[in-house]
Amino acid sequence: MKITRTAQKINLNNVVDISVDVHKHTLCFFFEIDGKEFSDTCQNRTIIIEKRLLDYHKIAVEHGRTSLRIICEPTGQYQNSLFRTARRLGFFTNYVNAEAVAKFRVVESNDSNKTDKKDPRVINTLGKLNKVIKLRLIGEEYLMLRKLNKIYDECDVTITSLRCRISKLLVELFCDYSFEKDFLYSNSGIALIEEYGCNPYRIVADGHDIFCRRMKKAAPRIMTASLKRLWDDASSSALNEMPPGYIEVLQSYFYDLMADYLQQVERKDRITAQMIEILNRLRAQDPKIPPPTPKVISDKNLARFLGETGPLIDFAHWRQLMRYAGLSLRTRQSGTFQGQDKISKKGRRLFRKVLHVIALPLVKHGCLYGEVYHKKKDETKMPGNKAMTVVSRNLLRKLFGWYQSGKAFDEQRFFTCKSQYKPLAEAA
Repeated sequence: MKITRTAQKINLNNVVDISVDVHKHTLCFFFEIDGKEFSDTCQNRTIIIEKRLLDYHKIAVEHGRTSLRIICEPTGQYQNSLFRTARRLGFFTNYVNAEAVAKFRVVESNDSNKTDKKDPRVINTLGKLNKVIKLRLIGEEYLMLRKLNKIYDECDVTITSLRCRISKLLVELFCDYSFEKDFLYSNSGIALIEEYGCNPYRIVADGHDIFCRRMKKAAPRIMTASLKRLWDDASSSALNEMPPGYIEVLQSYFYDLMADYLQQVERKDRITAQMIEILNRLRAQDPKIPPPTPKVISDKNLARFLGETGPLIDFAHWRQLMRYAGLSLRTRQSGTFQGQDKISKKGRRLFRKVLHVIALPLVKHGCLYGEVYHKKKDETKMPGNKAMTVVSRNLLRKLFGWYQSGKAFDEQRFFTCKSQYKPLAEAA
């Protein structure tokens, strides 16, 4: 027996749609009741919004309506005061797709003009057609996870930027530095920074013996070959004479960049610990959330994944989750023309990025998706980024199925369809 869930419907005959064009400082309202049109403008401030909505509700009640439905485009954060106030007063809230508003604007008025008076009317028309998007309230823990995941991603981007700037500065300060970029962030590299600030002129000034002793004391496990190579690099770099004052400026800036880098790394570690703590609390509420599984997914990545999805129980089918991530396929076909299928990218960008991060270590040779990924790249000559998208789509579907099953990870089941797996399980 197949059981499906139906969405709860609002009786729109008893509700007045209040369409709003949201700006940073102002809100433009428009609504219709019994052939009468009402338009208004106010400041985007909570107290003023509350007064306006209560006035509109009073008008609605006078015309035999019971409630309001506030409809607007998502605008980053500027609609938050409006929606929070509306929900606090017991009214309904919905989004409309910004792309739909832009395209329907041309349909409605047969021109491409855009004004603050025109947009609320377009939004109102979409509301009449019920072409609205449900505003999803995901709960406190998931909301915290989502925000922490965004902060984590910002830290990650900042760290990448800082490492690029450090590498560029190192070329100028220590021009003949020959080690790979990761050496600088190892224990030996940190010791070089703490003792000498990666300044080859200070290294040469100390002399070979003192340099080796100081480095050995700061990083006891540093290899003799590495010390020799560092000394040779410093001796060669020191031949490029620069003014002492300019060298001091470069070294000071290098210290600042490294301090910023280490601060961001520490922040990432702290955020990771917070996310895992929240994830453990969510597991107590929802036992279906999978445990961390070696060579599949870690607690950190699972927390990031759930931060983007919210409660997985909200999704009735994996296809809904695919659309939410923007990984659903977009088809272009007309007559004899058949275009290529591409992903829509109409969902959460950060969700797709997190999926890519989870999938990346799984496509190595000998790992979960290693055979699938390299077969597509080597045999079908599929580009790497397209193959990664295929893996991400499959992984998202399998993670959703894993959650729904509530069982431990089974690699044999992971790549076997239900009809084939059932006889195998019974035979075993």
